[in-house]
Amino acid sequence: MKITHIRNILNILSLMFLPFLVQGSAYWMEIKGNKKINEKVNIQLIYGNIDENGVRHRQSGKELNLAGEFKFSLITPNGKKEILQLVKKENCWETDFTPSQQGLYRILGLNNTHPVVDRSAIGGENILPVDYLCGAYLIGDQKDKYLKPQQFLDINLLKEGNKILFTAFRNGESEKAGTKIRIFNPENWEKELTLSDKGEASFNVNQLKGMYNIRLDWVDKRSGNYQGTSYTSIRHRCNYCLFID
Repeated sequence: MKITHIRNILNILSLMFLPFLVQGSAYWMEIKGNKKINEKVNIQLIYGNIDENGVRHRQSGKELNLAGEFKFSLITPNGKKEILQLVKKENCWETDFTPSQQGLYRILGLNNTHPVVDRSAIGGENILPVDYLCGAYLIGDQKDKYLKPQQFLDINLLKEGNKILFTAFRNGESEKAGTKIRIFNPENWEKELTLSDKGEASFNVNQLKGMYNIRLDWVDKRSGNYQGTSYTSIRHRCNYCLFID
């Protein structure tokens, strides 16, 4: 009985502290270019943390090495999909593309080869993480306001002045009403939004410039075994990296 009681307490504590750990260190991408046709766009995949002052710090080591398992692709304005090859740098992974026309270019990343997060030593549940990244690079105007989802978890958005309108998708369909979405502003302050019956929500960016992170989570309760380690569920997470300059 005592062992079971202690194990229950440890499970509760791990759930309590997990959000703070996830907030502290994460993957994100930075997209840089001059918004001109035929001029290279640089994409960096980064693993790092945000300190109490909202400053982002890049990390190297094991987690950065694992970031190389992400598979990146580009969706051009005419809907063509192109594979992007990542190259390891000192504190990030890099890739690039050269836009040939005006319109919206979607940058997508998927990592479904993460090892199981093993919490068995503290009596917690083992989780298999699957991560999705998405972002966009716009030259000129966005003609298609409603884009088809390209990943199992996906987020599409439209910027209208200081207002950001977005739609969350799961398995090709709008995510169900009532689903919670977490928004992290450039200072890493968190705000929770609730999706409408169309899978939509919105927020204002006002005058605060920098990276906004829109996060959608979904947990698949199916258990299994991956690389010799059992898990009780699969945590799918999609992060949309939005830069306001």
